[in-house]
Amino acid sequence: MVTGGVGRMRDRERTDDFRTFLFLSGIAVAGLVLALGLSTIWRALIPPNDPLPKAAIFDPALRIALSDYGASLHEPRFAFTAATPQGTRTVANCSDYMKLLDQGVRTAPGEPTEALDAYLNCPLLTLLRQARQPSEYLAPLSHLAETVAERLDLTTLPEGFEPPTLRHRRFVIDETAFKVSSPDGSWTMTILASGSFSGDGREDVAARIERGSARQYVILSARPDGSLAASSPESLAMTTTLPIRLR
Repeated sequence: MVTGGVGRMRDRERTDDFRTFLFLSGIAVAGLVLALGLSTIWRALIPPNDPLPKAAIFDPALRIALSDYGASLHEPRFAFTAATPQGTRTVANCSDYMKLLDQGVRTAPGEPTEALDAYLNCPLLTLLRQARQPSEYLAPLSHLAETVAERLDLTTLPEGFEPPTLRHRRFVIDETAFKVSSPDGSWTMTILASGSFSGDGREDVAARIERGSARQYVILSARPDGSLAASSPESLAMTTTLPIRLR
């Protein structure tokens, strides 16, 4: 009788242990499911952080420059000096120029035009290096130039780089070359690359505007109303939350 009682007690203990095991296992499984669910929701809410693929850079020269970014940053360019809050600084390459912008210096009055022209694409190189693959696109690639022509707010373009057809909004569109031009050919906007430059997951467009012999780079970003506003690569490179890589 005693032996039977001890056996039943051991059976109950084993049963209790098994129930405890099942209970703890259930908690572990529930925690795992919850973690996976939260991870899925998090990925859906947070824009992807994938680097910009080479296929998103349409301009061959920019693609080559980005393939060896360090060398491109330190490639010698037209040298000039500029006054900064920390004293006079000599600028001789893109790395120097980006550090100059980071100190709040945006122009170099009195410098030869060729000095400034030599550095026009430096902020753009920095942005493209930092850019990420967007999760929300403006349009299919085959209709990107047309979309830019239709949605671009021409009043946001840099002064002196507005198309002559500003009031009539007539353009010649070349989707193959990613170009939007005025009918007389005096103004051309070439789409150079697309990606998320500000880190919000939405597609921005990098473009070069040429009017006569003058050229300028702009970043086109979508507004809440769907229109595209132009901003300078300099301003975006210095206000983005993404890290600036100068070395």
